[in-house]
Amino acid sequence: MNIQHYKLNLDLLKSTSTPILYSHQLDKKSRFIDVTLTANDAEVTLDSSMTAVLNATTNNVIVASAQNCTISDNVIVVELTDNVLSLPGVTKCEIILSDNGGAIITAQHFIVKVTEKAINDKSKFEPAGSNLATKKDVNSAIETASAKMIAKDSLLDIATSINLTSLEDTEQTTSGVTISVKNNKISLSGTSTAAVNFYLKLKRAVTLEQSKAYCLSLQNFSNIENSGCVFYPANSKKVISSSWLLSEASAFKNAVATYTATENVTVNSIKVAVATNRLVDNSCNLQLEQNNKHTAYSNPDLIKSNIKPELYQAPDYAMHYLYVSNDYDENTDDFGVTKFNSILSANDSISDNSYRNRYTIVVMASTYTDMQDRYAGLSDVKLIGYRGVMMKDYVYYESENIYNPAATVIKWDGAAGFDKATLKSEDIIKKCPFHLDLNVHTHVKGFTFDCKNIRYGIHLESGGTGYATDWVVSNCVFKWGGRADCVDYIGKTTVPVFGCGHSFGENGLIENCKIITENCTVGYQNHDNADNSSFGLALKTGANITIRNCDFGSTEIQARTLKGAYSDTPNLLSIERCVNISSVNKMYAAPAERCDWKVTVDGNEVE
Repeated sequence: MNIQHYKLNLDLLKSTSTPILYSHQLDKKSRFIDVTLTANDAEVTLDSSMTAVLNATTNNVIVASAQNCTISDNVIVVELTDNVLSLPGVTKCEIILSDNGGAIITAQHFIVKVTEKAINDKSKFEPAGSNLATKKDVNSAIETASAKMIAKDSLLDIATSINLTSLEDTEQTTSGVTISVKNNKISLSGTSTAAVNFYLKLKRAVTLEQSKAYCLSLQNFSNIENSGCVFYPANSKKVISSSWLLSEASAFKNAVATYTATENVTVNSIKVAVATNRLVDNSCNLQLEQNNKHTAYSNPDLIKSNIKPELYQAPDYAMHYLYVSNDYDENTDDFGVTKFNSILSANDSISDNSYRNRYTIVVMASTYTDMQDRYAGLSDVKLIGYRGVMMKDYVYYESENIYNPAATVIKWDGAAGFDKATLKSEDIIKKCPFHLDLNVHTHVKGFTFDCKNIRYGIHLESGGTGYATDWVVSNCVFKWGGRADCVDYIGKTTVPVFGCGHSFGENGLIENCKIITENCTVGYQNHDNADNSSFGLALKTGANITIRNCDFGSTEIQARTLKGAYSDTPNLLSIERCVNISSVNKMYAAPAERCDWKVTVDGNEVE
């Protein structure tokens, strides 16, 4: 018996409602959907070398994982098997389209509501809504496709949105370092005994065309504490341009390297240079694309967390709770699963955090010195990355009772383990209990921070990726001693409690906090960042930071512009109902020519 194919039209560029279809649960026959991809109603041509797979979940149960779809006559044919239709409820379907090198081109979504009863007697599988493509729709799309695709950058424009490099699988070991490539993922391990260069071959050489801009970017680093690598596009063993390089330090800031060819040149390998005596225990993805602004690389292993489900699904989510106590040890039930003896280990255990899958780390009342003990005497010189808790997206950090911060104390003297007679700021500059890890949604609530001789009391650095950054620090006490025991900071009192690097579009709130200082005169100090986001907005809105109901302990507030990259609307710092502020100052330094912050105190603007 021929089974009818149902047609579904998915527009890549329109923010329309997610298509919803209905099925009868007890009907065990497979169902097929013919999916046509369009861009602004213009049909997108699918190359025969592309591949498509289906992922589907029902009530958080996986009913399809990387199930192959077929591509025929510019249509993706999706089969809903017995397994996909085996459970009643909302089945969330995801079609992932990739090029022949395995790079993700796009992921599209629709929903199948699997019901207990038949919808009607005529058909057990009925589409609903206005997102279906009729024959007339398709013909109309074909007639206008060329003009539309030329006029509008598409998500399927191979020149601007996918990885041009496809690395050969390999494994090489030299001078104590092993580097391997599998499925375009680069992994390194070991400690270099000498400077070494690796050359990773591409499956197909790429021609960089004269006068066109290209971009190199690195993503998905597994370990920000280890360093030592620099990446260059190369032709055999000749680097294309010595100015076109990208290091891990850049990648951690979500930065990129750009290059415009003066003549046609060929890239057939990637050079990875490792310096002497560097610990390299890492992995990453590399992307080269024709554009001067990078788009996010989608690692197939991480595709579920890379897709932003709030754009196409209802705003429901799961919240998981992890617990931290000094009383927990290896004999505690669920130790290392839901129960931990340090915030750091609890945070490190989380790898599947997302908008749909959130975590709260709850810290029991006690005094915690685990980070001080772990990093005692370890110098930060030559360290790439930070030591401390890197706050993760949709992971939240709370004391057992957020309204009693005195009961849960994080104590960290960065001078522990060092000779104070020789201790310098560079030895402890990467240490801090909490670091904002670029583009995240998070909060820190209900702690006392008894800290000194580290980077700041708390480090809120969004790295220029802040269009979707939203954070809160509330109900905290900061006992801050600055870096008084560093020989290069004796007599200096300007290391702030809140050290902040804000981004376009970032939202932040500091509320109900109290500062108690020794050897410190600055409570809050910020700077702006250049735009390192993976996409651009028609209007670059400034950061929006609010400080409310705080006792600043006679310290200063500084709003600073350092980058010379101004927002279309000003950055805004609003100070509301705060006490014991010694002064509020707007500042700037070259290359900036003005302070790009609008600062208000209880509604009155600071000049």
